[in-house]
Amino acid sequence: MKKFEIIPNEQTPRVPDIDDVELFMIQNIQKLVAFKEYAKTKDNAVGLAANQCSLNGERFMIRVFALRNLQDKSWSLIIDPVITEYIGIKEIKVESCLTWKEQVIVAERSRGLYVTYYDENGKEHIMELHKGFEGQIWQHEINHLDGIEEDVRITFTEPLVKK
Repeated sequence: MKKFEIIPNEQTPRVPDIDDVELFMIQNIQKLVAFKEYAKTKDNAVGLAANQCSLNGERFMIRVFALRNLQDKSWSLIIDPVITEYIGIKEIKVESCLTWKEQVIVAERSRGLYVTYYDENGKEHIMELHKGFEGQIWQHEINHLDGIEEDVRITFTEPLVKK
C-alpha cells in the first residue's frame, strides 16, 4: 500500500520553465495520481494544495492542487497554477481550511480571475476564467502554494492580530 503524506509549512517556488511537459508528466504521474487519490479522502474539502509531499518515504516537490468539481464531485489536478489577472472588485470572504481546523480565514477575494496552468494530461490551459465560489477556491489554494499568510481567526469577529 502506498503511503502518501503532505509535508506542511514548506514553500517551494513555481516549477521553473517546464520545457518538456510530456517528460515532466511521465516522470511524476505516479506522484500526481497519488496526490489526487489522497485529496479524494478529504470528504469536506473542495481543494487541497501541496508544495512538498512524500510517497513511500520519497520526498518530492511539486506545485499542485487538487480541485473538486462542484457539480459532479470529481477531482482534477491543477499543476503549476498562475493567476494571470484578477477581475472585479475584491470582497471580504470567510473561509474554512483543513490547515486551520475549527478556525476561520477572513480573506479579500476578487469576484473572478484568469489562470494559466497544466492539467494532469500535460495540457496547458491559458487565461481560463474562474468566478464566484470556484474562483475563491482557486485564490485560496494558490495562496497556499505561494506562501501567502492568511488572516486566521478563532471567530469571524476576532480582531486581526499580525504575527
